[in-house]
Amino acid sequence: MKVRLATDTTTEPGMRGTVIYRVTVDGTWIGWIGDYRDWKGWRYGGRRWFACWRQDGDTAARWYRNELPTRTAARNALITRTTASDSN
Repeated sequence: MKVRLATDTTTEPGMRGTVIYRVTVDGTWIGWIGDYRDWKGWRYGGRRWFACWRQDGDTAARWYRNELPTRTAARNALITRTTASDSN
């Protein structure tokens, strides 16, 4: 399985995020991962990551998870979710 992250410059990060990556597995787009800084009532908190499973033709996310501590954790959560769904 070949996983590739490519910076997505067509989607603007929200919630004070700085980057969104388009994730592909074996050449097929499976979704995005990105960062944000959650509002804590004063200033902004530490960097957190989200993972979003969405593929061509989808009108909404199939799955979404946030509050992940690292980019690697977000990537792994997305891959685990999509590969688990393939086996069902």
